[in-house]
Amino acid sequence: MANHPRLLVSCTSALVDEAIDVRVSGCRPREAVTLTARIDDARRGRWRAQAGFVTDATGVVDLRSARPVAGNYATADSLGLMWSLELDDASSPTSGIGSLSEPLTLELALEVDGRRVDRVELQRRFLALGMRRISVRDDGLVGTFFAPSDQRARAGVLVIGGSDGGLSEGTAALLASRGFAVLAVAYFRAEHLPTELIEIPLEYFEKGIRWLASQPGVRPDGLGVVGRSRGGELALLLAATFQNLRAVVGYVPSGLIHAGIGSSSAPGAAPRSAWTHQGRPLPFLPPPAIGPSAPSASVADSPLELTPMFLRSLENRAAVEAAGIPVERICGPVLLISGEDDRLWPSPVLAEIAVARLARCKHPYPVTHLRYSAAGHMIGPIGLPATVSTVLHPLRGRALALGGMPAGNAAAAFDSWPRVIGFLHSSLESVA
Repeated sequence: MANHPRLLVSCTSALVDEAIDVRVSGCRPREAVTLTARIDDARRGRWRAQAGFVTDATGVVDLRSARPVAGNYATADSLGLMWSLELDDASSPTSGIGSLSEPLTLELALEVDGRRVDRVELQRRFLALGMRRISVRDDGLVGTFFAPSDQRARAGVLVIGGSDGGLSEGTAALLASRGFAVLAVAYFRAEHLPTELIEIPLEYFEKGIRWLASQPGVRPDGLGVVGRSRGGELALLLAATFQNLRAVVGYVPSGLIHAGIGSSSAPGAAPRSAWTHQGRPLPFLPPPAIGPSAPSASVADSPLELTPMFLRSLENRAAVEAAGIPVERICGPVLLISGEDDRLWPSPVLAEIAVARLARCKHPYPVTHLRYSAAGHMIGPIGLPATVSTVLHPLRGRALALGGMPAGNAAAAFDSWPRVIGFLHSSLESVA
């Protein structure tokens, strides 16, 4: 009997966080087939994933229920070929895969007996159809605003990135696609902004908050903030400083203020704060003195794990007390997300410092800390590659270990992303 293998998808364009049903049909029963996924993006780099399957008694493979027998992931998962994408070692991306708001083009291909027999091209979008994207350069800001075109009154969300700097739009665009008016704002390493994460004025973000609140279709009484890593630290700090922020989401955050990060500091120079307010540097937790147990920078080809250094810094109890973010001043609920295998910094410990302080001060709003055992520093929205385990830090100039296993990072994203969206809706849309 002749067979006609086909690769079928439920749709060819969808948001990054939406599953697409993928099926193979027309094969022989119990036939070995291979699916490959490929992204070749001029700025985001080249990514590839592969999974082998055996068709069922009818010659079909359905990714929702079929478990791979080989390849980049091991369990039945309709998004498995998306989150298991790995960056080609020879690729040199200029942007993170989730940092841009332009769609990703993903090619899926079907191979039988080592021969490609079918392919389909998918558009994985960060921004839903009918949305606005506006570049913001008012009052010294460097940002991008995303919102539905109907200008119906919606909650507003400020999105801030971490210590890699620049302007990251992907998460902001996805949040806007889920019903929010969102301002992604850069605060260093972009255009006229500072080149280093050193003494960034909180008043800069206050301008962003005011700008967001003033936009048509944004409820000024329903503003929240989402930050990642040092941006998670900053999100807690901003909400503790500016009481019109009524909800906080911190990805791998810190309840303490840490030292600034610069690329040009002279050897032995005293550390400086990352943030200032009203013209004064804020107290911060300095890094520990270099000692025998400090991570060595001598192994240039080995990713550096910074978590041990940060844990040592917590031994300075007086500095920890001085650097604590006054999270009890936050006028709304708090959602924190951390990975137990975070090797960049100990996000579960640092987040729990904020949780404990909120409990000690009898914070009247809900506080939730989601901790994921097999996840590292790179927990994000559903549908993005979860395989990145190291990063070349633009300021530190070193390859840094991020931790986590791909399946653990993907599971954390799958569980946390819907909770983030639900948390922001319930927290900001119920504000009186």
